[in-house]
Amino acid sequence: MQFLSRLFPQRTERPLYDLFAELSELLVQAADTHSKLLGHGYRERTRIAPRLHEQATVSEELCRRIAQRLAHSLITPYEAELLYDFALTIADTVDSMEHTAELMVISKVGTLPTPLLDAAKGIERTSELTVAVTWKLARVRDLGDYYEQVRKLKRQGDRLVRRALGELYSRGGASQELLPLHDVAASIRETIILQERAARIADLLRVKDS
Repeated sequence: MQFLSRLFPQRTERPLYDLFAELSELLVQAADTHSKLLGHGYRERTRIAPRLHEQATVSEELCRRIAQRLAHSLITPYEAELLYDFALTIADTVDSMEHTAELMVISKVGTLPTPLLDAAKGIERTSELTVAVTWKLARVRDLGDYYEQVRKLKRQGDRLVRRALGELYSRGGASQELLPLHDVAASIRETIILQERAARIADLLRVKDS
């Protein structure tokens, strides 16, 4: 028996899946907002940033609701912990994107290096993969190569961040200009790391059920 089939009686089984789906869809929306913010100038960023704050707030609320569902579930504590950690890491990813937005608005960072914009596109792609996975949580053996795909995107994202930093250092400039850009690049990389962590947790669920 697949482990999530033990989660609730049939009449209450669906809402938990819906919560995970809602959370992952919010991740996709946040990744889109994040990319738009990175690609615009300061004035437009100040308009877009509150949207990411709202998305981060909603993701935290969804995690709380997921935790309540899991607390009354019939699955093992280990499985419940992995599921909650999966949800929490998705929420942390949205929070990380909000952090990037705050850095850019507060420090009034100018145009970003193209590799960072490309890294943001990778974050979007990984978010889309995560949505597809949340619909398979009831049959985690079908997760397939999700983790491998995310690992590949993480390696690509890491390379893009390193390339962006290389461009920054090679062109030089005042430290008050370079340091904020360095912080933004580090924040984008943290988002990439969190997405890989979420994928690893999902893969642990697959291994546990195999």
